[in-house]
Amino acid sequence: MSFGSIRVRLTTWYLVMLAIGLGLFGVGSWFAMRTSAFHTIDEELEDRIHGVEKFMQLQIAALSPVEIRDEFREHSVLGPGGDLFQVCDERGQWLYRSAVLENSQVPIRLPREVGDEPIYENLTVQGTPVRFATGRVVVNGHPYTIQVAAPLREFNEALERFRLILLLVAPLLLIGAGLGGYLISRRALNPVDRITAAAESISISNLSDRLGVPKTSDELQRLSETLNRMLSRLNSAVQRISQFTADASHELRAPISLIRATAELAVHHKRTNDEYHEDMVQILAESERTSRLIDSLLLLARADAGGAELQHELTDVSTSVREATDQARTLAANKRIEMVTELDGPIVVHGDGEALRRLSFILVDNAIKYSPEGGRVQVGLRAVDGKAVITVSDSGIGISESDLPHIFDRFWRADKVRSRATGGAGLGLSIARWIVDEHHGTIEVESKSGQGSTFSARMPLARVDRPVR
Repeated sequence: MSFGSIRVRLTTWYLVMLAIGLGLFGVGSWFAMRTSAFHTIDEELEDRIHGVEKFMQLQIAALSPVEIRDEFREHSVLGPGGDLFQVCDERGQWLYRSAVLENSQVPIRLPREVGDEPIYENLTVQGTPVRFATGRVVVNGHPYTIQVAAPLREFNEALERFRLILLLVAPLLLIGAGLGGYLISRRALNPVDRITAAAESISISNLSDRLGVPKTSDELQRLSETLNRMLSRLNSAVQRISQFTADASHELRAPISLIRATAELAVHHKRTNDEYHEDMVQILAESERTSRLIDSLLLLARADAGGAELQHELTDVSTSVREATDQARTLAANKRIEMVTELDGPIVVHGDGEALRRLSFILVDNAIKYSPEGGRVQVGLRAVDGKAVITVSDSGIGISESDLPHIFDRFWRADKVRSRATGGAGLGLSIARWIVDEHHGTIEVESKSGQGSTFSARMPLARVDRPVR
């Protein structure tokens, strides 16, 4: 049994709280019992004062002092509480004083020292604890002090027995509760041990495994379900990383091999100046393609790591789209593709102007690449339902229905267009989707094989309180 385990800590805290609770309960019960007993005794003493008062009202006017003492003595024997009371007048002269109190020289207060309510106090008389009640009464116009008493021996013995019971029962309760609490916590935490064992067995090689979920509808079930969702996310992330690494290696291997082969051919074989120039042009083209691929890989890697942050500010989207279309017109002209633009403006969003220009260029560049010579590309920008909508349509080869779900995956290209002749690596649309996501927007595609494609990027408009440059 480890003293650092949750079971032991739970049991310890449970025992501490139970001990505090039992201690407070025991102390409170003891004081409650003591208070209740004193209240009962005080009521009896007050009744005795009233009894003596009634006796005095009936007898004191018709009897001599000696006869009064005899009557008091007889009253004390017959009355409740025994011979434990004494009476004095306003001058301190004794009307009656029981032998026990006289022998012990128990003092009494004068009538003027006592208020309307009786005074209660505990004294020791001949080694016995006694509770006194002193009251002021007026009989036939004269004030008197009546003091009655009751022994507390039985009362104290009852309190002591109750205290001993508490001291004996409390440890037994704590021991039993501790054992029960440990067993209950052990049983309750058994699923945690199973979760721990299952988690220990999962590594990067078997991330598809899942933890067992206890059907308890409690925190452990929610913990297991949360960990399983985390494992699913990790598994997806690892698969994406593995696929990304494999695709990146595949994409980089071809240009590097071509560059190396061309360079070796130029070094080891005699060639004419024109052939050397052709080799250098080919090496330069592959180097530029490889550089663009590496830049895209680095951008996506920074995006995955949360390090590729955009500079969000009030930006006119029409400016970014216009710059992208102007940049792409040369590419379109080389393939005799007609470019038609319909740009409303200004249309302002809270975003990064350069990133929006890159998004627009990626969409237009793709449309040009996959359109046949003499085709047509349409670029539009408008504000619809509080969103800036960029649309790029082409008259190209289109995308089959089975390929549409994968169009934004990294390194993905439909087999029919997976050609180095296009100069792409399949990362453009992944970067485009990341840019749209960073602007809290959405990107969609509508396409049918052989009928062209239309890409739509939607981003929320910004509130404009001042002109945007």
